[in-house]
Amino acid sequence: MSIRTEKVAEEIKHQLAVILTRELAELKLGLVTVTRVRISRDLKNAKAYLSFIGNKEPAEVCVEKVNNRKKQIRMHLGKSMHLKFVPEIDFYYDDNIEYASRIDEIIKEIHKEDQPKTGDQSISGNDTGSEDTGGNEGINSESDDK
Repeated sequence: MSIRTEKVAEEIKHQLAVILTRELAELKLGLVTVTRVRISRDLKNAKAYLSFIGNKEPAEVCVEKVNNRKKQIRMHLGKSMHLKFVPEIDFYYDDNIEYASRIDEIIKEIHKEDQPKTGDQSISGNDTGSEDTGGNEGINSESDDK
């Protein structure tokens, strides 16, 4: 993407977040996050990815509610941004947050399973640590010389 398309995508992302939280609060979507916006080179089409937190309805239903209000969202976007063309926006559910949290859970489970095995090895490894006593004897002998 060019610098201009990246800047326009970022501004659309910011404006969509404002529109979804303020102008379309009646949809009761919970906490809506616009995770990313992809825009075509001609700035006429865009894909917006949303995530929802604290909503009782499934994410697909929330995305459908937002897609049903595309015209209204475009109108608000046109008022807040100064573009020759306001892009046609399609909304999609972004499940990356759920996917990342699931991976995190799996990693924690793996570490819980490995922890008892590693704990047994570290106990047997501490039996051979005699370096500390030799170092302390040298310090004590220096203090006795004075």
